[in-house]
Amino acid sequence: MSGNFVELILRHAETRPDHPALVLPGAWDDGRVTASETLTFGELAERVGRRQAGLAREELREDDRVVLMFGMGAELYVTFLALLAAGMPVVLIDGGMGGRRILGAIARSGARAVVGVHALLKHRFWAPALWGRRRYCTDGAGLGLRAFAHLDGESLPPVPVERGPDDHALITFTSGSTGRPKGADRTHGLLTAQHEALAEHFPEEPDEVDMPCFPVVTLHNLCCGITTVLPPVDFASVGAAPAEAVWSFAAEHGVTRMSGAPAYVERLIAALEAGTPAPPTLRALGIGGARVPVALSRRVLAALPDVESKVLYGSTEAEPIASASLAEVVALGEEHEAGGVLVGTPASMADVRLVELPDPPPLLDERGVAPFCVPDGETGELVVSGPHVNKGYLDDPEANRENKLPMPDGSVWHRTGDVAWRDEQGRLLLVGRVKDAVRVGDRMIQPFVLESTLEQTPGVERAALVDAGGPKVAAAPDGTVEPATLEASLAAALADRDLAGVQVHVVEAIPVDRRHNSKIDRPTLRRLLGG
Repeated sequence: MSGNFVELILRHAETRPDHPALVLPGAWDDGRVTASETLTFGELAERVGRRQAGLAREELREDDRVVLMFGMGAELYVTFLALLAAGMPVVLIDGGMGGRRILGAIARSGARAVVGVHALLKHRFWAPALWGRRRYCTDGAGLGLRAFAHLDGESLPPVPVERGPDDHALITFTSGSTGRPKGADRTHGLLTAQHEALAEHFPEEPDEVDMPCFPVVTLHNLCCGITTVLPPVDFASVGAAPAEAVWSFAAEHGVTRMSGAPAYVERLIAALEAGTPAPPTLRALGIGGARVPVALSRRVLAALPDVESKVLYGSTEAEPIASASLAEVVALGEEHEAGGVLVGTPASMADVRLVELPDPPPLLDERGVAPFCVPDGETGELVVSGPHVNKGYLDDPEANRENKLPMPDGSVWHRTGDVAWRDEQGRLLLVGRVKDAVRVGDRMIQPFVLESTLEQTPGVERAALVDAGGPKVAAAPDGTVEPATLEASLAAALADRDLAGVQVHVVEAIPVDRRHNSKIDRPTLRRLLGG
């Protein structure tokens, strides 16, 4: 093989050309998908070959970076794989980060071309980020724009160019909800290692049909030669997914495995509780991307008692890190105030340590992070190393200094920013994040444990602890208890934990991230509470 990651996918065009690779919904209503498209591995390779030929005709060359910003569908995957085959790094930018940050990410991407929708490219006359780059419009044309059709060429088989393990393949810009967006750099070697780590940690059955909400899982599925059925959702608003349409589409295609963020899964479970049937083929469900509440875990187990359900823990920079069964999550929550959010046993490929690092971060010698590890049972920042951990951010020395701890042998420890401890079974429990600790009197409180506890209070849908001009708890009600009663109950629960000085605010809703609609957007919440 040439070392090009895309070969792991294109090989299936020869071994199983008629097997469905992608099933893509095109249109849907609240109850069902009304139009869809299926691409076999053979058809996918044929379209990738035409697109690669078109890229060559357009005189785009190896190592030219290309931004892709248009809707999830067949054309996105075809273009993505053709670019990788041609040796061109793909730049993906979170569309939920807002116009100013999107243009800033494009400016920092070093891309030679942008393939996007007119809603983005219409700013080409006044936005310097779009100047001097080739611009291909997927839904129209106009002055200074090339039609998307220009990227199709002759019907030729795809020919992956030679790539080394350290060559750029995929650059993903995060939303920047906690700071300036960073471009995580996935090389061809890293994508291959992440695929191998996922295959080892989450082995699939030969007849697997997966419906994931996480793009890295779709890439993994294509490498494995199994069918991916994309759910009928707006990926910028998965918390508002048309649950009945998702379940009916899953049943229609015999889906055996599903995954998504807590807000998405909660939506699906509510539909089951209201009487929508689950596919009889479903045997596994994964939840990740944010803290998974114990209450949601209980609901999943009750609604899908015969399905193997797990918490998935990982990040853009390291996927996977760990996992735990929902039964473990519930059992721990029922035993006592667990002292953290269970994310489970580390993946075998992930070397995980808990450390207390000085500021600024140290230069590591051959001992690595060993001098900074905390004793067993104590909390520390979670750092992870392994072949599936990315080594840095694109052209961003500041982000690398803050988040990466390089070793003399060239490997890297990634700082997740999460604070955790290990229990006697070696499982990881998260208690918060380094930057989210809140001072209450003479104590520093990590938020996850308190938030999980307060969410057991009757009438609380979600709770969050932040420093907003002082320690404050925001609580979103579930509508079953009067706000004044809820506020009094929360104040009493805080007093029981010697936290009487923490103010309580009952709010209509707690802001969440745009990507998964599940993770608390703490900067926005601080502003809302006057911090």
